[in-house]
Amino acid sequence: MKIPTQISGNIVYLDTPAVFAFYIVKTNAHYPLALVCNEDDVCIGVIGSYEVDPDRINISTLTCGEICNREFTFLKDKDEDSLYRDARNIFAEKAIRTLPVLNEHRNPVGLFGRWQAFFLENYKTLPYFNYAHGLLCSAKQAKEKGYERISTIEFGVASGRGLINLERYAKEISRLIGIGIDVYGFDSGGGLFAPSDYRDCPQIWIEGEYKMDIAALKEKLYNANLIIGDICETTKTFLEKYNPAPIAFISIDVDHYKPCVAILDMLLGDDKYFIPMPLIYFDDIPDQVQFQGEYLAIKEFNAKSEFIKISPEYSGFNTLFYHSENDMSVWKQPNVVSRIKYLHRFKHPKYASTRKTKNNISIF
Repeated sequence: MKIPTQISGNIVYLDTPAVFAFYIVKTNAHYPLALVCNEDDVCIGVIGSYEVDPDRINISTLTCGEICNREFTFLKDKDEDSLYRDARNIFAEKAIRTLPVLNEHRNPVGLFGRWQAFFLENYKTLPYFNYAHGLLCSAKQAKEKGYERISTIEFGVASGRGLINLERYAKEISRLIGIGIDVYGFDSGGGLFAPSDYRDCPQIWIEGEYKMDIAALKEKLYNANLIIGDICETTKTFLEKYNPAPIAFISIDVDHYKPCVAILDMLLGDDKYFIPMPLIYFDDIPDQVQFQGEYLAIKEFNAKSEFIKISPEYSGFNTLFYHSENDMSVWKQPNVVSRIKYLHRFKHPKYASTRKTKNNISIF
């Protein structure tokens, strides 16, 4: 059996050095679990944080077969509703973060995380939680406005970590909100181009950075649409060529001014391609580039468009850090959500409230 590419990074074998499993457990935020297989890809054990705890065991000379837990809990490959039900029941009883999903021959076909079973309670602790937050808010808005399907886009895919996370979160949000979600990723594939002038932040970016391994990324994606090419050109034809479901959430991480302008120009398209107030996450808007890059593109966009505006136009944040609420050893950047802005489409036919009741002020 061929193990699905999306979980192949969690697979080790009996003779694999245990340090490889240690790396998987310590670096995989979603599924910190190594699945130990024999030569027939039958899962015979798992390795989690307990098995590689350096205070308990020295793994430097051991193999995965020597340290794995062979009496492990797993999920049988079933329909989606059954998987979620069974997973919640197991997580309620056991303090574990990830369950392997095995077929009738005990071959691994998937992984199921506690974050999936309890997404709404846990999404703010996940990598790229700003993606989860922005997409969740926009999906709720779309559902309230009567949409059955929406699109979400990441501009600037690079290694693909963000797009992989966006695809995972889209699946969970689609299930929870009851709305279809299509995922798109735009990238040149060749990394950053050379900055043309001061507006492209030449003091920060270098030509060729963030080059993509296109073939490797495609193997890790499930259904996301990867659009490779110069963003300044692909954005010109995207709406008519792909006829996407109304766009609800966008992430812009293109670093330079020029492609950001092209993306924002695309947002001036017909209302049928957008929900009334899409959310946009801008990755590169620190205070020091207020007159360059994405910030400059936002300012110019608002000046050229009378009835489509990005709000707030300017909201800066410094580079101070704060501790995680649950773990004082973990540092986080502040105000990540403050980089999420709203695209008000004032002329959109569904922009006005759909509420049926009025908010009355009591007089006393």
